[in-house]
Amino acid sequence: MALILNVSTSAAATVTNGTAVHTGPNVVSVNPANNAIVLKSQTVKVTFNSTIKAKSPWIELKNGNTTISTSYAINGSTLSVIPTTTLTTGVRYTLSIHTNSISDLTGNGNSLYSTSFTVSPITLAQMKDGQTRAQTFFNNNQRLPNYVSYGTTEIPIAQFQKIIATQGLKINTKITASAQSKESLAAIMESAAGFGYSHDAHTAAAMEAIGAGDCWAMSDYLYLKMTAAGITTRIIEYATAYSANHRSVQYLENGKWINVPYKQYGVNMMFWNTQSTGAIIRCS
Repeated sequence: MALILNVSTSAAATVTNGTAVHTGPNVVSVNPANNAIVLKSQTVKVTFNSTIKAKSPWIELKNGNTTISTSYAINGSTLSVIPTTTLTTGVRYTLSIHTNSISDLTGNGNSLYSTSFTVSPITLAQMKDGQTRAQTFFNNNQRLPNYVSYGTTEIPIAQFQKIIATQGLKINTKITASAQSKESLAAIMESAAGFGYSHDAHTAAAMEAIGAGDCWAMSDYLYLKMTAAGITTRIIEYATAYSANHRSVQYLENGKWINVPYKQYGVNMMFWNTQSTGAIIRCS
């Protein structure tokens, strides 16, 4: 049986035990590395395992479906792909070196090779840190911050979202509405009414053990019970006539923070809220 290889239309290959093995130049390294994040526009250098030359060059650098203008140069075993304009910050780029674009010195062409990288003013670790801070801000305020800061550098939130999207990251901006269970809230508040006030317990566990606790204990109790019931909850702290650090609980409904109805369910008045704003201690 005759085996015919058409090396004019495909990368060269040999056959070993019935399996085609590519014999053209193979990539051994690329700079920037695949999926790397670089701080500024730069030339992409692809190094092969042999000296190379141009064959039928089809080399594409793309941002999504948009092709970026480039030139190329070959030096020994390295192909340099040079953007003719500065690459945009906050964008993910993909370089494709199509089949038979280059060859080794005997004419064996390459196989298709693709690699991607992102141009960004911040690292992946900084992206994740900023995402966490922006998400916390949104959870507490039901809106995005105007910018995400890194020292004295401030990145506008719209640009920041584009940057982190290149790594599959995003800020969850879904506002919890009144899908929260009113029956669960009522049952929790009814159980809370069974506890007295005492300076001897400062956590939910301690309050449940002795049947009484302070405002910190009650807030801890309500927070844990309501969060477990799927109700978005937060604890706030502020000064009152009786305490410099009184705590009370609020839940999220239709994008607004509502004070839990202590009085309605006969909860001891020492636990009641006296205002609706304060330092946020915890937020689910």
